[in-house]
Amino acid sequence: MENSLLFRVRPDGNGARWTNLARVIGLVGIVLVLVAKLLEGSVETLATILYVPGALLCLANLVWIYLLPSIVMLAYYTAAFAVISLVNLLHVIILQKNNDELVYFLAKFMNMRARVALCVLGVTANVPHVDVYGSDTNSKVIGLRFQTQDEMPVRWLLLRLALLAAVGLLAGVLALGVQHIPYFGMALGILFGVIAILLGLSLIVLWVHNAITGRFIMPLVDLHLRLLRVELVLSSYFTFVTNEVREFRSCFRSVLNESIASGLSAPEWINPNDARRLDINLIALVVLIVATSGLYLFVWLARTARVMGDDAFTIIAVTALGSLLPLSVIFSRYYRRLEKKTGNDPSWVLELLMVIPIVNLIVGTFTIQYIFNLTKKTRTAS
Repeated sequence: MENSLLFRVRPDGNGARWTNLARVIGLVGIVLVLVAKLLEGSVETLATILYVPGALLCLANLVWIYLLPSIVMLAYYTAAFAVISLVNLLHVIILQKNNDELVYFLAKFMNMRARVALCVLGVTANVPHVDVYGSDTNSKVIGLRFQTQDEMPVRWLLLRLALLAAVGLLAGVLALGVQHIPYFGMALGILFGVIAILLGLSLIVLWVHNAITGRFIMPLVDLHLRLLRVELVLSSYFTFVTNEVREFRSCFRSVLNESIASGLSAPEWINPNDARRLDINLIALVVLIVATSGLYLFVWLARTARVMGDDAFTIIAVTALGSLLPLSVIFSRYYRRLEKKTGNDPSWVLELLMVIPIVNLIVGTFTIQYIFNLTKKTRTAS
């Protein structure tokens, strides 16, 4: 099979229409406020007339509040993505094989990043979950699959190094051109600037057209989605999530007309939107907690509460209001339930450690997640 990445998008024009309308109104408000600021001191009356309605229209930008938490968390997750990519690289170098759980995190991260990009593009109103391990099972807008490969012989690593060396050589040539050829740097800057401006204007055109008609200009949507596919192909290949070099031949193919590959149910195909998987690599969990300055601990707790049948909002609210002290009861209860569910007797030592504040943040989190991981491995083996 030549293609190792399935990426399908079905734009939701009617669902995204009102979100895009609010974005357009908010953008108009920002323009009016900026014009009013420029006119201050020269045409005061006109500046006042433009500022008041502009400030009111700017309130429409509150629509971005729904997406803002996902964007902020994605910035934190990007640091974790870089660290875990290096950890998986070490795993490949030492053992010449991928780590399944680390690859799964990398796939989940790229899935979340693609969903955030689609939401910014305006082809869907579905806001991605703040949890990188979250799954949106009700969304039919996006379909994303990665074909992985466990074994990673040295030749595949050397091939990636060769490709990176070629890119580095090209960057070196461009740097020499900027240094020694007059106006070369300026020409490159203008070229990339024009491309960025055109892409930004096309994005605004998409929002305006969808807000007015409820439909999309499909060639423009397809252009942005093709660029997103190229980014996915590059990221997945150089992080060892995929290993099919021939994928680069058609990496710019249409996303709207993507054909469904055969054998998607095979184990080597990762579905990053599979809500049935509860496993999180413990290294990834440590990196996520550190990279997010502890924020991911609350995200993980909400995820665990849903799995255990509790209301996630109530658990998080009680934990925050109680200055983390309720975790002594919550962790102990969850641990006892999971051990009994797996047919094991709870350890009184671990239960005691889960009652001790601060200590339970480490012991409780990793013990409970370790049991989740063991459950997944047991099902896989059977």
